[in-house]
Amino acid sequence: MQSWTNANINGPWDMTAVATGSDADLFVSNVMTRPKGTTATPTSGNESTVVRIAVALAAGKAPRMMSSTAIGTGFLSEANAAAFVQGPTGVALGGNGTLYVAETVDNHISAIPNAMTRSTPVRGGGRTLSSGGWLNAPLGLTFAPNGDLIAMNANDGNAVEISPQGHQVAKKTLVANGSGDLFAGTIAQGGKELLFVNDGTNALDIASAT
Repeated sequence: MQSWTNANINGPWDMTAVATGSDADLFVSNVMTRPKGTTATPTSGNESTVVRIAVALAAGKAPRMMSSTAIGTGFLSEANAAAFVQGPTGVALGGNGTLYVAETVDNHISAIPNAMTRSTPVRGGGRTLSSGGWLNAPLGLTFAPNGDLIAMNANDGNAVEISPQGHQVAKKTLVANGSGDLFAGTIAQGGKELLFVNDGTNALDIASAT
């Protein structure tokens, strides 16, 4: 096992990845808002980041971190009694190169354009794709077969479908009265069912994706 650390990795909370043959890019959301060189538990602030990590892949060799680049800054995080800290969590990369980020604290989904290639960060927490409405502390993100985003709510056990234009088009209850139960989800092979983590029952559950 190996560990990767540098100044851009500060409380990694979630990650998605894309492989392109001999290399890969990891997209990591960081929730620890604190000055460099300190280890104090964060209280609140808007200094959390999203980072792209370039990784070299070679047959028979361990993956190697080549570089890390902050592609988004200014995300809100705050201390939380139940989860220790909340901040930017779920990340999902769209086919258009836009990285979508679930901002748990203020109930919205942000967008970072040109996430694969940008060399400077989008500031101020990125562009807001969708906010409020059915969103209720969104955590995990995944894509539906039709290209819409699915956000998993931490506070109520609901999944929310969001169009590429930012419209909240559907809501589905996955866990009734499910505060604290949902985190990650993904579409099952075949595209007709949603697999999701149910923290309340310590299980991987499945629901119709329609």
